[in-house]
Amino acid sequence: MPISEETVERIRSANDIVSVIREYAPDLKRSGRNWQARCPFHDEKTPSFIVSPEKGIFKCFGCGAAGDVVKFMMMIENTPWIEALKKLAAKASIEIRESRDETVKYSQKTKLYDILESAALFYNRHLNENPKAERAQNYLQKRGISKESIKKFKLGFAPQGALLQSSAKKGFSAKDLLDAGLIAKTSDGSLFEFMSERIVFPIFDVSGRVSAFGGRTLNENKTPKYINTPETAVYSKSAMLYGLFQTLPSVRKEKKIIVLEGYIDVIIPQQFGISGAAASLGTSFTNKQAKLISRYADKVLLLFDPDDAGRNAAQRALEILAEDASLDISVSSLPENIDADEYIIKFGKEKFLKHISDNSKSAIDFMIEKTAREIGLNSPSSKVKTASILADFISKNPDEIIRREWIRKTSQEIDAPEEYILKELRKRKISVSKSVYSQRKTSANADLSAQKGLSLEESLLNLVLNFRELLPALDISIFEDERCRKICAMAMSGSSDSAIAGNLSQEDAEWFSSVSFKFSQNAPSAQEQDAENSAEKAIQNERNISAEERFEIHIRDIRKVRLKREFEKLSREVQTMLEGKAEMDKNKLDKYYETARQLKGIRR
Repeated sequence: MPISEETVERIRSANDIVSVIREYAPDLKRSGRNWQARCPFHDEKTPSFIVSPEKGIFKCFGCGAAGDVVKFMMMIENTPWIEALKKLAAKASIEIRESRDETVKYSQKTKLYDILESAALFYNRHLNENPKAERAQNYLQKRGISKESIKKFKLGFAPQGALLQSSAKKGFSAKDLLDAGLIAKTSDGSLFEFMSERIVFPIFDVSGRVSAFGGRTLNENKTPKYINTPETAVYSKSAMLYGLFQTLPSVRKEKKIIVLEGYIDVIIPQQFGISGAAASLGTSFTNKQAKLISRYADKVLLLFDPDDAGRNAAQRALEILAEDASLDISVSSLPENIDADEYIIKFGKEKFLKHISDNSKSAIDFMIEKTAREIGLNSPSSKVKTASILADFISKNPDEIIRREWIRKTSQEIDAPEEYILKELRKRKISVSKSVYSQRKTSANADLSAQKGLSLEESLLNLVLNFRELLPALDISIFEDERCRKICAMAMSGSSDSAIAGNLSQEDAEWFSSVSFKFSQNAPSAQEQDAENSAEKAIQNERNISAEERFEIHIRDIRKVRLKREFEKLSREVQTMLEGKAEMDKNKLDKYYETARQLKGIRR
């Protein structure tokens, strides 16, 4: 459904963000120019959820949730963008009409999302209404999938060759469907639909937008049984988890994700009220999926098949997840020859949760057990090989305390001296100091220091967003950070903060809100909130410096850092020339002296 940006902005403007949020967060109270409440997306005692009516955006400094009024409705109702927009339009008595006007301008990605959303509705309608979908309905019923889950996951059925005709009526061409990954062209030039005669599983991104489809054949003799539509401009299977969007509200509160292997393995647990169930998309676990998990969860449980393939998949996932020291990682398994959905339907939710808890192993315990079983510990040479493999795994974790604990556990379980495993780590240029506590404390302090403020470029962006009269004086090329440059360009085009946030991915919206608000990126304390009025004045009046003067200082500081970086590079090159290790280069010498003069002038 193509919707003009003018209509979206009208809906956004007609819904006061404070009024909308107060319906879901009744403790929302004014705090200076902004409003404050306990976050509706995660449990907290001290309010860290801030709403700015002036900017039209919200930000939780606890869990990171952020965006405009449309994104709030998406998150709180756990509904796709188009449905959230419809709800807000209804609140404001604004009618949304499907536009067939060719002058409606929208990006390629927005068009792809419209096509995919339209296809999802088409498949879902045919599952519910088409007599030819009886086999699909019977299969889903046999697997225990309820009507509520069919609606929640927007499951569908693809009749043979019907999507092309339906899409043409909506104004979408064959090329549009090719770009969206819904059809393909054969060697003889004919077109075929990927999902034809399959049960369809729409794949949502974390913003609730349909990005791709998975399909299961109804012909048991046909292979492959499951397929995914190909990667497109809006779909990368290595960066998404099936079912994460549907369980995101509970993940935000419980901070835990269970990674399973298949679509129905995810649907049934969620249907039975088990939160956090998600699955990788027919591919080995990836770094991008690990990063996605770490954005929302502190704990991750891998629940793969209890066969060699499942254990190997678990190991590959562990090796990636272990690189993030902030994650608490464990592995569990079910009895052989039974999938998660079958176990839950047969034994129920409570027994399922008890079983995976009782059979849960820490990351290092799983690796020790798997490696020892495959190699054995019945000879010195097998112990050496086992220790080497485990040292590879231990070396992946960046946290020294965790590495030390894993070394101790490995030493005990395989009956090998800790010093030997330490030696293996040193071969990999990984050190484990004796005073791990002091090192961790220093690192933590450094991280905290970095979080408290913004980078120089982010500080400049914060300033011009809050004092937009400065924008005409800004040369956008001052930004090396691509995100800062993008936001600045949107602001220069006249976009409000809410419009900017509404057009960003969830991750970028969270970052943008942190930059836009006049707070540190940490949750503001109650005292800081009480002093909101003073904080507002401080932006402009600190040391009697005006916004214009602060602008000049920011520009100067950014240029100084760049010049210093260039000067240090030239210094190394000149030193090499002076030592006779490289030919003298007069142009480089001149540049070195000129950079030194410029740097000296800026310092003054």
